[in-house]
Amino acid sequence: MGRSRWERRRGTESSEARSTLAVNDLALGREGAPHLASGSTTMQGRFFVVTCFGLVFLNCLTFLYHFTGSTVFNVLSNSTSLLLILWSARHVLITNERSYFYTLLLVLACIFTGASYLVNFGAFELSDGLKLVSIYSFYVAGRGMAEPMHPAEKRCVYVLAALPLLFKVIGQTQVYTGIEYPDVFSYFPNTNTAALYFSALFFALSPWFGNRVLIAQFINAAVMNRVGPALATIVSIGLWSFFPLRPQVFLVIVLLACASVAAYAVGALDRLIIGLNAIALIWNLDPGTVARMTTKQLIDLTGSTDMSAFFRITHWTNIWQIYSSLGLGGILFGYGASQTGVLTVLPLPPHNDYLRVLAEYGLLNFLVFVVFVFSIVLSLKDRAAKTMYTVLLIYFLSENLIDNFTSMTLFFCYAGRFTSPKWPVRDPSSA
Repeated sequence: MGRSRWERRRGTESSEARSTLAVNDLALGREGAPHLASGSTTMQGRFFVVTCFGLVFLNCLTFLYHFTGSTVFNVLSNSTSLLLILWSARHVLITNERSYFYTLLLVLACIFTGASYLVNFGAFELSDGLKLVSIYSFYVAGRGMAEPMHPAEKRCVYVLAALPLLFKVIGQTQVYTGIEYPDVFSYFPNTNTAALYFSALFFALSPWFGNRVLIAQFINAAVMNRVGPALATIVSIGLWSFFPLRPQVFLVIVLLACASVAAYAVGALDRLIIGLNAIALIWNLDPGTVARMTTKQLIDLTGSTDMSAFFRITHWTNIWQIYSSLGLGGILFGYGASQTGVLTVLPLPPHNDYLRVLAEYGLLNFLVFVVFVFSIVLSLKDRAAKTMYTVLLIYFLSENLIDNFTSMTLFFCYAGRFTSPKWPVRDPSSA
């Protein structure tokens, strides 16, 4: 009986020792300094994993919505988006690693977007305003977490990449079916949107794959048959190759200048010049005149069958005319989220997110937005991540990307993580 009690006591002490050792191990930071492993710390450690799983669930619902056409799945996907925004807002509030500069930008964005809603009450799409504010929230939350990357995140990104490809093989969208959607890819409204979706996935994977994501980006552009993503990537690579300035950079500039002069001399730039002249011609036309012209008349006038650039410039001119004619309240707070297609001659969104923020949300929101997105690119240290993020900044000039919830969540969540002072420099091969 005595031996049995001694064994039980020894077993109990051994269990307590193992528990203490386990707790001590969990409470050690990267520097080996102990800290309290509180419940909030545990929740913080799951921010990116939960966000990624939430995006997978959301995109499964999107898959089903486009496959069946049932609005039930659309309602569920929108509800999931709202829950993810609330999830990011919670982490903005509980994080211990707070950036006061970016928190201030988030607060200003909320105030100015709220003011725009009040000024344009009844002519303001609240869901669009929430999408704009959410990019600040996801960034601040991601920057505050900066936990090590979990293998589950990588698997989620792979699933996010597989879902639209699977839909492309087995399904056809029941949502984007009108003639206004001539360039649908999978369940995306156009190939530009799809290309930027995959760019966001490559951006999130850049710590694992480094510069290999740039190769994947060119494959992405080739699959989508879009020159834009490839050109944007080339410009981004070239831009960040110039800094810091080195003698080789000046040599490249000289060689490019010589090549441009030679191309002009042999007539290789004639098509580009004709296109620019046509754009200048349409710029001087009234937007209403262009809207009334037939496609044949436009082709005869411009000498080109590519109308997208001409319609964009005409549309942007019309948007600027409307915005610049507003009173002081309209200049400061815009004419209301998602109202561009209602007010302009062409019933289309702006196809330029910088102009969209300016015209729909006002000058104050525009200034905050520009400071926010460009301060991020200057804070990114990894060359591949900086290049992919710059592609996003370039594509803001010609697309409606803020509407794409999954892409924006990935870009700004992971941009927050990658620019955090606590984000460690990792060897991608070890992940």
